[in-house]
Amino acid sequence: MNTNEFVEDLNSRFFNGELSPLFKEELQKLPIDRPDVFAFVERTFGFIQQAGLPASDMSVMLGEILGSLLARLLPGAWEGRVPPITVPGRHAKIDEYIKKNPWISAASKNMLDIGCGFPPYTTLDTANYFPDWQIKGADPSLPMYLVHDTEGNYATLDKNKATIYFQPSIPTIENWNGLLKDSGATKRRFEELLNTLLETTPKQEEGLPKLEINPIMSYETDTLNFINGGIGQITIEPQNVIRCFNVLIYFDDDFFQKTLDWFAENLKEKGILIIGANWAVSTENYYNVFQKEGDILVNREFAFSLDNINPFSVVTWYANHDDDRQTAELIKYIGILRKDKTFMEEYYAISDAQRKKYKICPRDKQGYYGKVDPSIAPAEIWTLVRKMLDELNEAGMNEKAAEVLRRSGLKARVNEVGHIAIAT
Repeated sequence: MNTNEFVEDLNSRFFNGELSPLFKEELQKLPIDRPDVFAFVERTFGFIQQAGLPASDMSVMLGEILGSLLARLLPGAWEGRVPPITVPGRHAKIDEYIKKNPWISAASKNMLDIGCGFPPYTTLDTANYFPDWQIKGADPSLPMYLVHDTEGNYATLDKNKATIYFQPSIPTIENWNGLLKDSGATKRRFEELLNTLLETTPKQEEGLPKLEINPIMSYETDTLNFINGGIGQITIEPQNVIRCFNVLIYFDDDFFQKTLDWFAENLKEKGILIIGANWAVSTENYYNVFQKEGDILVNREFAFSLDNINPFSVVTWYANHDDDRQTAELIKYIGILRKDKTFMEEYYAISDAQRKKYKICPRDKQGYYGKVDPSIAPAEIWTLVRKMLDELNEAGMNEKAAEVLRRSGLKARVNEVGHIAIAT
């Protein structure tokens, strides 16, 4: 099956043949030689169908992300490694939730952030938010070398000077595609730049390009340190809080369950574990909150941000396996909300007006969500998306969503940071 046939098959099976021509055009950019990408997109559309999103809600921007960017971010593009994608501010709402949640005491003062990525922006954010806590960040991809090119794009390299990962200075679709159009050439360019900088570093002035050797050390303080390793690979003292975001989405449910057992061993009594996923500036959040009681983890609640009902990106649907339990739970709640006609009419009235006002994927004359207006600076897109989410909450849509879920028999509330939470 070629790409065009694949797209038309997906359109027929999941969207009754109603996808917009522009969305299909973007999706037809899928790489024919990547079965992992085809499987991911098919799985994603299955999730979208279960959640009840119509073809008209598939924005051109989403088509662009799936068609041309996704293949370059899946583990298949990185020799099977989980890419250590990291964005400042990504966990801001999660930090706030940890501070305000009702289960841990004010005496809690230590935390493990596992899967912190590199550079460890979100762990640094957390250390600044909790200045009197002991924070540990852990990741199996911490590098020996960090190289920034003249544009501020960076690459991490191992002790053998081989590229582990690279990322644009501003992670937009266009900037990612610029680096990933020929990933082999980009890797070689960074490796050549490393050798050059190793020769000139003693003479190097401030600015770009630049090199840091064993760069994680520069982030460590009296209250913040880092460990090279992942789940089940490190030895730590029991923690009050363990946070694991944007990691388990890459693994199957058997690994998820084994991971819960490992987390239980490494939590203090009454400590909390928070597991989930999100995207830039704390959008598309969803997470489970567990608390340790005795030798077991009690699942206190599942929470999600309102924008998952109609997300701009793919984190809502991002799962590398069909049996992802958190995605299944999120889809269940989205589906309940989307079946409530009164709620969705009010949601669309506000959301569509926002998209038009801020020029972020507004509806076209045929009723389809489109693309981002080219006048919007790439760095501003997610800031505006965050603003839109805040406005929806200020309009009370999160509380109305919780009420819909309560009417369906669930114990739902708006939690301490404005997310919709369901007691489990």
